Amino acid sequence: MLGAIYPLSGPQAQGGKRELAGVQAALRVSGADVRLQVIDATTPEQASVAVDRLVRDYHVPAILGTYGSTLSAAASARAEELKTVYWETGAVADPITVHRHYVFRTVATGSALGRMAVTFSHDVLLPGSHLASPRAVIVRVDDIYGRSVGGGEQELAQSMGINVVDVIEYSPNVYDANVIAARLEQDRPDFLWDVSYLDDGVAIWSAILNSHVTLKAAIGTSSAFCMPEFSRRLGAGSVGVYAADKPDADISQAALSQSGRALLARAQAAYDGGTMDIPAVAGFIGGWTLFHDVLPNAGASISAESIRAAAVNVDVPVGDSINGGGVKFAGPGALDEGQNVRAAAVVGQWQAVGVMKIVYPPTYAN
Repeated sequence: MLGAIYPLSGPQAQGGKRELAGVQAALRVSGADVRLQVIDATTPEQASVAVDRLVRDYHVPAILGTYGSTLSAAASARAEELKTVYWETGAVADPITVHRHYVFRTVATGSALGRMAVTFSHDVLLPGSHLASPRAVIVRVDDIYGRSVGGGEQELAQSMGINVVDVIEYSPNVYDANVIAARLEQDRPDFLWDVSYLDDGVAIWSAILNSHVTLKAAIGTSSAFCMPEFSRRLGAGSVGVYAADKPDADISQAALSQSGRALLARAQAAYDGGTMDIPAVAGFIGGWTLFHDVLPNAGASISAESIRAAAVNVDVPVGDSINGGGVKFAGPGALDEGQNVRAAAVVGQWQAVGVMKIVYPPTYAN
């Protein structure tokens, strides 16, 4: 038995349910003899308590989770204290894998996604824009997720000659979207890099549209602008907006190896939720890596130590994962030990209501 902690109710339920469904699809495809004990957690406190319960009552050697970064930060820290493997399938905040020995993450870090947004702005949007001194504003939530992504954006922008003229930080629980839009308008940016959750992201972008703020481009990063619900709620207002995130299942076949294409077909057949969106794909990759690449090599007596020992030897080439990435964890002694250094990141654009197309990097473009 293994544990699983995801937000199955509350504001992050949509993503949490789909990520868990991806994990469950991976379990079916792998044929592994594993039962998942699933616990719903919607707050960091609940996530930490869930770890205690899974270890104390079910004696699990490993726990999968968590979709949300604030949940993962609490759960993974508690698992580390208990020397239980925490297998992160979706949360992106950088500190989750910093100075940890029992935490493994198969998806990209928040700072990597932030850097992808900046790189796309610099390499694709800037050429031909005739901007001598490009200006950007970062709008971000004031938590571990927002600061990880926004920090990556600030750091790279400076080295690429893009001037970050303002960082607008806000609480996703208490904010005024109109005030944020007004401040953004005063900043006169060329680019907006947004790091929000769904409800606040929709509200802020609606306020920006209503204020007629002029932008060369807006790029959201994970968790809001990339979600189908973002486009559904905003309708035509979402068209043209970019989002940097993990890839979904609708990527160019050129990004996949032969084995990656075959595995994607099996994953799609096993997934119960229809089209595999970003959380579903992330969940599948995390689950598949654990069920297919780690557990069969963890010995006859499965323990946290044997899982950890097998995980550090995983070596999945780029293109073999169903989103075009691969899996290789940073090894013992690395600052980000347990972080997948082959995790994929892309930029998509809403090109019609409900239709997002990957536009960068070129290999992934569909």
